[in-house]
Formats: sequence, C-alpha cells, structure tokens
Amino acid sequence: MPPYEIRQVSAAETRHLRHVVLRPHQRPEELVYPGDDAPDTLHLALYVGDAQHGVASLYREPQPGSRSTTEWRLRGMAVLAADQGRGHGAALLQACIAHATRQGGTRLWCNARTTASGFYRKLGFAVEGGEFELPGIGPHYLMWRAL
Repeated sequence: MPPYEIRQVSAAETRHLRHVVLRPHQRPEELVYPGDDAPDTLHLALYVGDAQHGVASLYREPQPGSRSTTEWRLRGMAVLAADQGRGHGAALLQACIAHATRQGGTRLWCNARTTASGFYRKLGFAVEGGEFELPGIGPHYLMWRAL
C-alpha cells in the first residue's frame, strides 16, 4: 500500500494548493478556473495522512483549435515543493489518465510550465508548438499525450 491516498475532492478543496504552489500572488478565491464545477470535471487530491500534498484537476475540453469531444485538459497540477520527486505528481497524473481513458478520452493535454516539461515528458507527453508566456505566471509549453 502506498504511503498516500488519492481522493476525489471538490474544486474548492484544490484551491489552497493551487495558491501555495502555482499562484502565490493570487488569493485562493481568485483561483476558480472555468469548468471547475462542470459535471464532467474531476478534482483529485493526494493525501499523506490527513494532510493534502498534491492536487490535479481534469476537464473535458478540446485542445485549442480542435473540436474533439474526446480530449481532456489537465489543470492546476500542484505538489508541495518538499514532496516533488517522490512520485506524488506521477500518481496524480496516472489517476487522471486512467479517468480520462475510462471516459473514452483519446488525448490529454495541458499548458505545462517549462520547468515541469521534463516531468511530463517522462510520462509520455510531447511538446506541441513553441514556448509561450502566460502573463503573471511564466513560460509554458502546450503538451499532450495520446490515451
């Protein structure tokens, strides 16, 4: 049994780590993403004991320029800095991949921080296009993988 548990949570329960890890310049209440409350959206959290150490959100959303109804978007993937490199992010991502696959998904994509691109590459993602800047957040790549 792994030393952690992955649980489905509400969108509101992801916002603290979205704030701490991804967007410390924003208040948690500003971290409401479009689609957070859509019926198909899945929010997961990784817990060690009673403490939340990571979160990820998964949305049924086509990649820009696509009209597909079988593409899923990963957003708000956040693992506490002290836990990075321990497999927590990979476990969350694998849970997202499994869910999207069960739902008939054919592609999973995300806007990945350039500093996290190696993590995504190790899990089968490829870069599409060039680096771009998300204002106030930093440089990113659009990354995707087939399901």
